[in-house]
Amino acid sequence: MSATTHASETLAERYRAAVESGDQTALARLYHPEVLLDAHVPNWRFQVQGRDAVVEHTGGGLPGPGRFTTFDTVPTASGDLLVQFEWRQDPDHGDAVVREQHLLRLDDGDIVEQTMFCAGVWDPQLQERMAAEAPLIRP
Repeated sequence: MSATTHASETLAERYRAAVESGDQTALARLYHPEVLLDAHVPNWRFQVQGRDAVVEHTGGGLPGPGRFTTFDTVPTASGDLLVQFEWRQDPDHGDAVVREQHLLRLDDGDIVEQTMFCAGVWDPQLQERMAAEAPLIRP
């Protein structure tokens, strides 16, 4: 394992733990002070810059308390990190699901740019509709 791959995996573990625990201080430590977030959400795109703004949208953009039901990372050939996950909100907070992909561009161990693609927040009614009208071949 190369040093770059190991550093990416360590960053991914820290990212996961910070988001899952809601620890915005730990999440902020992963970002360069001038980090850029380029967010692509259903029917919208926006950008924010700066550690505090990115942390607000990264951790605060998920529906309520919950957990990752999938969390996969792939280091890129250039030393960056692709993260894709599914987040499920706790049922007592509405049982919403979110699927996202993030490309984390790294420089000297910091995230300097984050490109996010979000499929939207799927509430229980939408989940039921998708199950009925578009059953998955492979979950």
